[in-house]
Amino acid sequence: MQIIPAIDIRQGQCIRLRQGDPGAQISYNFSPVRMAQKFYQAGAKKIHIVDLDCVFTGKSENEKTVRQILEEVPVAVELGGGIRSLRRIEEWLQWGVHQVILGTVAVEQPELVTEAIKQFCNHRIIVGIDSRNGKTAVRGWQSVTEIAATDVALKMVASGVQRFIFTDIARDGMLAGPNLTALREFAESVPAAITASGGVRSFHDIEILQQEAPRNVESVIVGKAIYEDHFDLAEAIKNGNNR
Repeated sequence: MQIIPAIDIRQGQCIRLRQGDPGAQISYNFSPVRMAQKFYQAGAKKIHIVDLDCVFTGKSENEKTVRQILEEVPVAVELGGGIRSLRRIEEWLQWGVHQVILGTVAVEQPELVTEAIKQFCNHRIIVGIDSRNGKTAVRGWQSVTEIAATDVALKMVASGVQRFIFTDIARDGMLAGPNLTALREFAESVPAAITASGGVRSFHDIEILQQEAPRNVESVIVGKAIYEDHFDLAEAIKNGNNR
């Protein structure tokens, strides 16, 4: 199972939120660029980056920082956060982003996702499904719809989407362990590759995912557990690759 370390950027800082709450922020005294370099040196093949300013305000304050990472760190980047137009998708792909993550538009503008796949190829587009009690959240998790997460995903599969990031909001940033039941229900219903996100607190949680999650759960995003030294990323990647 691939371990994908996360960098959430807000006002130029590496931060983590509790359950996506913008008022429950923990800031870390790390440069996002330096953090990306450390992740690469630890053996990460891909880094997950979210521009939280763009999520909450619709305006990116972190474009320069992300582009610096793209220019200076030779690692694949999947980028999300307020990306809601074909023009913006094209810009990020041209600047070197490996995969763009689309979330809110998958619910509010599904035709944009369909068009993005036609223009940029389905392996360059990931759909992020953020779930609270099985329902889909949008707009930086500030609004929870009545639409089942699996219904959104299946509609996207019909449009050609081949990979999803499934985040259980209640577990994100809580170090409470992944919600294996919700993840299993989602992955067993959606015929696509799945990246698990939310709650990982130790390498033991990754071992549980390897053993018990459906086979299409191929990777896992880890954030707070790395920043707070709950496990060593380089050792975790080494152990994960040896299994």
